[in-house]
Amino acid sequence: MTIEEIERLAAWCASAGMGEIELSDAGFSLRLHMQSVVASNPAEAPKAETVFKGVRAPGVGVFRLDHPTTGHPVVGLGQAVRKGETVGVLQIGPCLKAVVAPADGVLGTALAEDGAVVGYGTPLYELV
Repeated sequence: MTIEEIERLAAWCASAGMGEIELSDAGFSLRLHMQSVVASNPAEAPKAETVFKGVRAPGVGVFRLDHPTTGHPVVGLGQAVRKGETVGVLQIGPCLKAVVAPADGVLGTALAEDGAVVGYGTPLYELV
């Protein structure tokens, strides 16, 4: 299940007034607990959060803007990228995992610094 699917599931549950949901399958388990927010004034009601349209971390590791073996940037900011193109590297111990663009677009600002420890789903780049 992707982070986008989890975000959609959480939004559906919240709009349906569900407080908690748990899913499990062979090798997969997910439990969401939604906290209700009560606005004292309807005009102050929280606005729906927009879905992030950019590049997210595919796992836990150290984010690298420059490829560790070459020392050169993987891709330049402002560069047009295609879906599936490598835009960064996630270093997990001695292993390297490609960070790929989820859609065609132009690579915007890097949201994580080179060498930052990131978790699964952490926003890494804006994609416009």
